[in-house]
Amino acid sequence: MNMAVAGEADAITIIADKSQITTVNATTDSDDDKVSSISQMDSDDDKVSGNNKYIHDDLSFYILSKLPIKSLKRFGCVRKSWSILFENPNFMTMFRKHFIISSNNDDDDDSGHTFLLIHHPEMDLYRAQLHLLPRDQTFKNTLKLNLPPPFHDDDVNINILCSTSVNGIFCLNQYYRGGDANKVRFVLWNPATNEFVVLPPSPDESEPRPPDLSSYHSFHGFGYDKVRDDIKVFQYVKLDYYDYNNCPPIIFDPMFVIYSLRTNSWRIIDIDMPYWLCSSAYQGLEVYSDGMCHWVASHLTGEKCLLSFDLSEEVFFITPMDENSDFSHSTRYHLVVLNGSIALISNHESADTIFQISILGELRVRESWIKLFIIGPIPSFDWRPIGVGKEGYIFFRKKDDELAWVDLSTQIVEEIGVKGEEMNCNIGTYKESLLPIEGLNN
Repeated sequence: MNMAVAGEADAITIIADKSQITTVNATTDSDDDKVSSISQMDSDDDKVSGNNKYIHDDLSFYILSKLPIKSLKRFGCVRKSWSILFENPNFMTMFRKHFIISSNNDDDDDSGHTFLLIHHPEMDLYRAQLHLLPRDQTFKNTLKLNLPPPFHDDDVNINILCSTSVNGIFCLNQYYRGGDANKVRFVLWNPATNEFVVLPPSPDESEPRPPDLSSYHSFHGFGYDKVRDDIKVFQYVKLDYYDYNNCPPIIFDPMFVIYSLRTNSWRIIDIDMPYWLCSSAYQGLEVYSDGMCHWVASHLTGEKCLLSFDLSEEVFFITPMDENSDFSHSTRYHLVVLNGSIALISNHESADTIFQISILGELRVRESWIKLFIIGPIPSFDWRPIGVGKEGYIFFRKKDDELAWVDLSTQIVEEIGVKGEEMNCNIGTYKESLLPIEGLNN
């Protein structure tokens, strides 16, 4: 996964050899702001060997603030002041600023949009509507998208997997289709071309089963296999058989099943994974980024972790959560992708809500979690964010059901002009693509 803070530095090469560091070809936002060939810095942090020249911390911090967390952690052994960068408030101010600026630069194109999926109550049903928000992130002049034909007559309980598009494609899923709690419908859909693909039934649905056998789809994933140039859908299925005349129930081994767009088929994959409880698609604890799906998972012991699945290698791996994070029952959390980085938004239940945002610098490394932003207190916000939109704005539902967003750089709150009930609205990103959905005939 690319964790680099992109868009501001053409190249930054830092070579460390005990008493010498050479920084070459570091360019800033403007061509007039160029720093090159800063060399021969002594290991005592300030003195440069041989000619008594100095480099000010402001300059070195400015350059370092453009680097990804993984690199900063590695360069901590070079100088004492670099080993405690994340404890330095001046450096953290610069790092946050560049993090936000590069997020805005990455999204500064007309093909990127913020989408709002909102379920409006109608009688006892919640019907889905999908909108693209304009650049000012308000509901005024929003563009409503017509859902693909499979949902024209049945638009209830629809979700967008991982709250994003992949190569311009959404993966829509729908639970409890036709009154059968065992079934889940998946549809790949490109709104720009109006193409859609209805996925065939997964193995747990297609095989004959006893009438009392139930399946539960605990979590899902959707993304791009870069090695095979393939779109994949992943789900974890548990099977339980209840014989109401003879208890207790029979418990079957869970199945991991994966769909390939290239073959238009599902297959069962054999994965040895410890028993973790993952979130459902409606809880805001699953994301896709750079060829991998990620979930917040809980072990039976209560331990939390980031569970990741590589869509190319088809393997799981685990990243422990920050040991300083609080995952008590009074803490709420939401998983997002912020400026290309996995980020965890958390808060405690209180009258005045304060949100903390931690980003992950390197997968599998607990120590690479960095607490980057503290937002609030915001007294009118509900406990749970509903997603991240274009330019990195964090969207929430207010206690009066109004939807609003927060600008991380200013902490200014703006309402978008529409209401949404709890657990019935979701924000994410959509990047338009005119490429066809390949591999299938619709």
